[in-house]
Amino acid sequence: MHEYPLSMVDHLYFKRFVCSLQPLFTVPSRNTIKKEVFKIYDIERAKIQSLFDINKGKIAITTDLWTATNQKKGYMAVTAHYIDNSWVLRSHLLR
Repeated sequence: MHEYPLSMVDHLYFKRFVCSLQPLFTVPSRNTIKKEVFKIYDIERAKIQSLFDINKGKIAITTDLWTATNQKKGYMAVTAHYIDNSWVLRSHLLR
């Protein structure tokens, strides 16, 4: 939401804040968090790929571009749309 970098977990005051919430919790390193994020990405990617593999219809790919005015940053989303084998419209955000 706020686009904080993963390195935030290395900041002293963030660690103090977390410790004040739960003293027994150990804050993972940013590299550990990064690995976990990529693991989740790979799992979700495999799920979507398997859905596409069993689908007998065609897949439409769309893009959407926008700029956040308060941040002056551009964004692009890539979405796949298809009708599954049960004739239900499905959409998946790819990127």
